[in-house]
Amino acid sequence: MTLWILIIAERSKITVLPIKDKKKKPLFVGELVVQTTSSGPRPHKFKVIKDRKGEFHPPSEFTDLLRTAQRILIAKDGDDKQISTIIDMLQGFQLSADMVNVCRFCLLRNMFNFLNRKSFRYHREKICEECAKEELSRVLMSSQLHYSEEACERLESILLKTKDLDRTLLMLSPEELDHELTRFDSIAASKDISGSKIKDLPINRKFKDLLIEKSETLLPVQSLSVESGLLRGQNQLVTSVTATGKTLIGELAGIENILRKKGKLLYLVPLVALANQKYDQFTGRYSGLGINTSLRVGSARIKVSKNDRSRRTLDSDIIVGTYEGIDYVLRTGGADTLGHIGTVVVDEVHTIEDAERGHRLDGVIARLKYVAPDAQFIYLSATVAKPALMAKKLGTQLIEYEYRPVPIERHLVFCPEHSKIKIMTRLVREEFSKVSSKGHKGQTIIFTNSRRNCHRISEALPMYSAPYHAGLTSEERKKVEIGFGKGKLPVVVTTAALAAGVDFPASQVIFESLAMGIEWLNMQEFLQMLGRAGRPDYHDRGEVVLLAVPNKRYTGNQGDTEDAMALKLLKGEMLHTSVDYGEEEKIEEILATAAVTSSVSDLKRIHVNMLADYNVNVLLKKLERYKFLHKKSDNIALTRFGKIAAGHFLSVSRAFLIRDAVLMEQSPLMTVSNLEFFDAVYFKNAARISAALNINLPSRVFQGASLDILFEGENMERLDISLRDQLFDFASDFLTCNCKGSPYCGCAEHKFSEKIIHIRAEGYDPAGIVRKLESLYGITAYPGDVLGYLDNVVRNLDAVEMIAKAYSKKDIASEAHKLKKQIEG
Repeated sequence: MTLWILIIAERSKITVLPIKDKKKKPLFVGELVVQTTSSGPRPHKFKVIKDRKGEFHPPSEFTDLLRTAQRILIAKDGDDKQISTIIDMLQGFQLSADMVNVCRFCLLRNMFNFLNRKSFRYHREKICEECAKEELSRVLMSSQLHYSEEACERLESILLKTKDLDRTLLMLSPEELDHELTRFDSIAASKDISGSKIKDLPINRKFKDLLIEKSETLLPVQSLSVESGLLRGQNQLVTSVTATGKTLIGELAGIENILRKKGKLLYLVPLVALANQKYDQFTGRYSGLGINTSLRVGSARIKVSKNDRSRRTLDSDIIVGTYEGIDYVLRTGGADTLGHIGTVVVDEVHTIEDAERGHRLDGVIARLKYVAPDAQFIYLSATVAKPALMAKKLGTQLIEYEYRPVPIERHLVFCPEHSKIKIMTRLVREEFSKVSSKGHKGQTIIFTNSRRNCHRISEALPMYSAPYHAGLTSEERKKVEIGFGKGKLPVVVTTAALAAGVDFPASQVIFESLAMGIEWLNMQEFLQMLGRAGRPDYHDRGEVVLLAVPNKRYTGNQGDTEDAMALKLLKGEMLHTSVDYGEEEKIEEILATAAVTSSVSDLKRIHVNMLADYNVNVLLKKLERYKFLHKKSDNIALTRFGKIAAGHFLSVSRAFLIRDAVLMEQSPLMTVSNLEFFDAVYFKNAARISAALNINLPSRVFQGASLDILFEGENMERLDISLRDQLFDFASDFLTCNCKGSPYCGCAEHKFSEKIIHIRAEGYDPAGIVRKLESLYGITAYPGDVLGYLDNVVRNLDAVEMIAKAYSKKDIASEAHKLKKQIEG
């Protein structure tokens, strides 16, 4: 047994700790009283404390302990007078002691631990690792923010890395950002893969000269694609992170095929905003080569701007369209109008795994392969969980490039909600003050979880900023895109719209929220968003900052808190999800495919190539029973009803709803307002109302208990008369049903949707509709949302009109046609 005696000399007492075998916990705690004798200082009283009970022992026991011990230690930083007395006493016994640095926090707990160069700094002194951990844990447990287990582990890892508890605790005061500590990791730039010389490419001379104006060499992923047969017609799935040059791969194949007279280019994207941006880019870039570009983005039937001069004809060399915009042409029997297709580029192809839209992208790809069997197909994505599996299912070659074009740093900041604006302000200002070696200022994208938050945050930031989301008009979005592109706008605040590929050259991405709506981001969405940070043509590096609120949840049934979710996203990997659809989605795709072929065997071949499993025979029988198509031997033909359903993207249930309403001679207005509510409306004066009632009123009109809160008699009386009058008008117009479930029965949303349609029929554009709603009821909406809703109303009225004609309901058809024209404008 090894025995050490540690003596701690304080002014009021001397503590003795016998240490067995170098363990931290002593055999007992002793208290020593020394008296001065003629022979010098000697033990006078010796008290032994065990299990919180003290008992005096003969002083000789202490002397025996000293003589038995292999080592006697005296803690430094004790009382100098007492230390001198102890040394004199030991010398009287012909014993010596070592002066040692020990952890003061351990001593307070009657424990023992040495201090050394590896010990932890805290309050201008050093403490041992165990005490540093315990002190950190104590602070976290006493915090009002309730840090998750994952966050506590992260902070402990920072403590162990820095060996500085003071710096670590500053992480809990995020206004004092320490970039060294908030950095979660750094992702290095791509390896030095030499790009092919553009001058050596076997492409059209004018096209080559155009490309050389921007760069003399291809980027690495572009070189890999060319080396793998891109210019020899090879179908490819190209997966690489954002800003590595994937788009040009599609352009290289598409433009060269156009110039070689191999056919036009179809460029498919998921969003209207992205389609508009690509249309502008291709028009400006390739019109000098005599190549014209057109735009196809769904119905786009509402006339709101005289300045929209976008080319819409299908008689163009390049057709940029949304997935649904191109599919509409196929579903309505217009495959031949697309002309000779040489190249199909599908951007953001990972959308094929999306639960809601995946079946339609899967379907349009399969139908395009059928109508353009000789076309070259190029699929592009930054986030595919299992690229090899995706390439196999798409029947294409995989080009995979895993490296970033610029280095990126990812930072995690734990912060309370009220600190976010201050933190974001600092981060945006710091970034905008920097200029890259390419001469570009640093610009920031802030991602948040709702459109209202886009505006709230943008207004709160004390610098020039702008919200950006699908609820804005195309003119408003265009203005933001131009301002950001010219480097004049330091920051844009957005929702998921930007993550899907809209081109903003940002050097910094801030996650103000880790949710979209009330659902946590998934790994694919997260990687799409952080991929917006750092562009090789603009920046030397990218920054990503996650602002995570401990203990925050967006719904009561969310298991994780935001701080825990942040670490899961930063540590996680994409999970592959097997693709399958419900029966309604499968029936819709069979119906759509029957619009491009009259052969059962061909239809089966088309659906064999799709990602989901189709029992075509069973589904065809159902469609035949529903009277959507006729089948005879190997031949199928859509009925008139089936053509309408296919062309209008109607599910079986929705098609039947419209048909039944027509047969009942229900007014078209009631039919379309029942099919789809417009409920994206907000209390314009939500802040004033909340202050007056001393409650947190949800801003959305038809959300939660908003209506119950407002229309309690006592609450209404507490509002000023102007607000009260507007709310009474709202109640009298929309809350007058006798349903038991009122106001949650849907009647209010139905009546409100009819009101939107009526106001449009009076000649108001979407912005005018919003102004009228604000004037009448004190509620507001986004013009882009109104436009999207009216577009859907027109498409549904079109279906009502055509179904009414099919069933000889001329009056209903006429009424639907008249209302449709009024809404179109």
